[in-house]
Amino acid sequence: MLKTIIRKEHKNQWEKRAPLTPEAVKTLTERGLEIELEPCEIRIFSDEEYQQAGAKYPAQPEQAEFVLGIKEPPVDSIQHKQVHLAFSHTIKGQDYNMPLLQKFIDEQATLLDYEPIVDPATGQRTIAFGRYAGIAGAVDSFHVLGQKLAQEGLATPLSHLKMTHHYGTVEQLKANLGEYDLQQGEPIRALVVGTGKVGKGSIEVCQWLGLPQVSAEDFLAGNLPKGSFFAVLSSRHINKRKDGAGSYREFDMNDFVEKGIEAYESSFDRVLGQFNILLQTPYWEEKYPKHLDKARMIAHKDKLPLVVGDISCDINGSLECTTKASDIDNPAFTYNVDTDSSKDGISWDGITVMSIDNLPCELPIDASNDFSAALKTYAPQIMAMDLSKSFEECGLPEDLKEAVITYKGELTPKYQYLAEFL
Repeated sequence: MLKTIIRKEHKNQWEKRAPLTPEAVKTLTERGLEIELEPCEIRIFSDEEYQQAGAKYPAQPEQAEFVLGIKEPPVDSIQHKQVHLAFSHTIKGQDYNMPLLQKFIDEQATLLDYEPIVDPATGQRTIAFGRYAGIAGAVDSFHVLGQKLAQEGLATPLSHLKMTHHYGTVEQLKANLGEYDLQQGEPIRALVVGTGKVGKGSIEVCQWLGLPQVSAEDFLAGNLPKGSFFAVLSSRHINKRKDGAGSYREFDMNDFVEKGIEAYESSFDRVLGQFNILLQTPYWEEKYPKHLDKARMIAHKDKLPLVVGDISCDINGSLECTTKASDIDNPAFTYNVDTDSSKDGISWDGITVMSIDNLPCELPIDASNDFSAALKTYAPQIMAMDLSKSFEECGLPEDLKEAVITYKGELTPKYQYLAEFL
């Protein structure tokens, strides 16, 4: 068994989540597995709770063979031939994390990423924070909208809404939001794009706030109520074939995923002007159309939303107003379409963007509990891998092999494409 440690998170002071809870550690140690713990003052569960659960304490990551974390580890922390499991943010060839990937190669180390771990039967991710990102992202975006409207003297109950982390748990948050009546004051017209786990989390928030839902069909037809509402659209509603064939009702998702911008273009301009807050949740990469590129924003300046909650946080991606990631201490910036520039804070002079890139850490208890419930199945399988053997024979099950980006310093076959980004 690989000598295993839960490391502390380094992202910022808000990162209180844990990959394994004390309860999960107790389950594993009672099975005879040894888990070590790096001391941490801000982790949502205390060091004492882990010690009582059987974790070896204190310990340091540089002495471990298998390091368990959530966000990507610091580059200089990677030790020779170590194994790390984390959200590495390298799969798209992200520039800012290529030094990290190169470090794994240089140190002949092994990197597993949570993102590609899926259920072989359904293709759905089995270990993720999606729901909590959707919930926190929606709440924070509505908070920003309330503050922006208040600056102009436009009354709305949202001016009293706080950031997610003030509410503690999902149940406490849900109870608080249930007290709002958004039919009072300035109408709140919300559009949620995406119906995956992140999108569903955002939809929950709209429902907790008591917003009535307008069907996609009515929204596309412009049949909208005068007061507050929310609508949900998916890829079929905001993309169209370049050859003009078929309507959104005949949209072929498999064809869209396969061909992307070769055969499809965005039709997002058809819905602009019908909402004042956008909650963007889908996975996006360069092969797919952009919905708010600079040209479209300039052409439709008078129809742009007041606030964009880019929960997916694709910088300069589908929404080119998302020029950077924001953070919990400074949750929003405002993008000026005319000058193509961004300024921190909430302003009426442009689209105000919420693009916090670690939203689930605002709900650390709920997020850690769900995450740990899935991880405690995978952790023993990784601990048992045999690094003396080849990648094919190391003993990992197939679903975990799909998540191995580097094995002993070499890109695995699935991730050879990352070589061009290094």
